[in-house]
Amino acid sequence: MLKIAVCEDEKEQRELIKNYLTQILDEADLSYEILTFISGEDLFNNYPQDADIFLLDILMDKLNGMDTARKIRKIDNRNAEIIFTTSIVDYIQEGYEVRAYRYLLKPLKYEDLKKHIISCINEINKNSKYIIIDEKSDTLKMKVSDITYIEIQKRDMTIHTKDKNHQVKSALDKIEKEINNSNFYRCHKSFLVNMEYVDCIKQYVAIMDNKEEVPVSRHRFKDFKSKFLHSMGEKLC
Repeated sequence: MLKIAVCEDEKEQRELIKNYLTQILDEADLSYEILTFISGEDLFNNYPQDADIFLLDILMDKLNGMDTARKIRKIDNRNAEIIFTTSIVDYIQEGYEVRAYRYLLKPLKYEDLKKHIISCINEINKNSKYIIIDEKSDTLKMKVSDITYIEIQKRDMTIHTKDKNHQVKSALDKIEKEINNSNFYRCHKSFLVNMEYVDCIKQYVAIMDNKEEVPVSRHRFKDFKSKFLHSMGEKLC
């Protein structure tokens, strides 16, 4: 069941968002739960475990939406999606720090919210995919969204994840087909990178959010840069 947490201090806006979400999810014939909170403090006093999506108003008293998002990321570093609702765009750069999925500008329109909520749900479903890998004598089930990047030297492959690295014998073409995820980009003949973990780029190098550097080939750099900028631009809607 999909669980969405709405944190909005204005009662009228809170009820509007809940009504919009109810209509959207009913039309999509999804099983869901919508939880509402009047402040960041209220959210953490009654923290919704296993929430899939947080819709956060940025301009709240005391604990604002950005600080609320930072605290959420300490509890759930990656899995939950965060969508900000705001009437200003001053916080966009900070939004990358907390991996915000989108910024939705107020006044909210039903069709805009529907478009991006459905897109977000599709992304959640895509990122819940697993692949099976053989590491030495062990067979592991690995969540695709946990992979930061993959590198290969001959047939010696290293799969880098948020928590650890895995050494396997495989071909990059083969695992790229198994992953089949648009967030992944073949930035080099020997490297496949998850764009969700790219923090910034410089000439022929992608800087990951853990500060590791992944090479980008010269002839793929322009396309890679375009994809990176496009992924950032999509967050403002």
